[in-house]
Amino acid sequence: MIYTTNETTKRYEANSNCSYPSYALNQADKYQYGCEFEFYIDTTEHSFNEVIDEIIKEVYELTDVEILVDTINLPTDKDKNNCLQIKPDISLEDNGIEMSVPITTASGIEHYIQTICPIISKYGYTNEETGFHIHISTVNSDGVNFNFYKFMLLCDKAKLLSSWEPRIGYSQNVMGILSSNTKQASRQIKTKKGTIWNIEKIEPNHVEIKAIGGENYHTKKDLMINEFREYCNLFDETLQKDNDEHKQMYRDHKQQIQMLSKEISVEFVSALNEAGIIE
Repeated sequence: MIYTTNETTKRYEANSNCSYPSYALNQADKYQYGCEFEFYIDTTEHSFNEVIDEIIKEVYELTDVEILVDTINLPTDKDKNNCLQIKPDISLEDNGIEMSVPITTASGIEHYIQTICPIISKYGYTNEETGFHIHISTVNSDGVNFNFYKFMLLCDKAKLLSSWEPRIGYSQNVMGILSSNTKQASRQIKTKKGTIWNIEKIEPNHVEIKAIGGENYHTKKDLMINEFREYCNLFDETLQKDNDEHKQMYRDHKQQIQMLSKEISVEFVSALNEAGIIE
């Protein structure tokens, strides 16, 4: 494998003989996707760098895009989002890394889940600190008025935001504030520095979902794929005109908020602002 070096980042040439199809976007695609796998390298038998070299060899066979590898700094290449990246994850301890895939199609995300999770099993492990993040956005951002609040309510209704255990400091469910039975539970979320909510607005047309994760998340490929498909469907539904069912969902949620204490209501609104869901 041939690579060039830019400061601490290695850029590996794309595999022109990749046996898998290309999952690049085409002109007909309305939506684009990305994902990130967080995990720890197992160094019980081999050194960290030795394991990284083996992972690069395996990843090289999975994709026809260039690969950026940096175990010290985050890559800064202008086209990094169109490359597969192996890089540090500042939220993890030593030996923790993140593998992010290039901007791709929905089929591409499923391909990477199917092929990268076994690599994690072979060379590393996941725990409560690690997660799988999904990015969904429209290809054309012009004039897009994405209703993040509607998307959040639809995801909550589908029980997607609560299907995985919350990871305090890494992934908290905004909607969980409404169902907290004690002030202590709400206060625990409120006082946690650097709270990361499991759904966040990145740009007006771009949402990041961080609900999936925890110990051995990478061993649950089917569940990851099924939930990814559900998120995709709900993203599309959010962009459609509200129907009677959506309007009833808004009314039910408004009634739920009205029944809360002032303290919890304020905390919920604060969390929505932090996540960018409302401004």
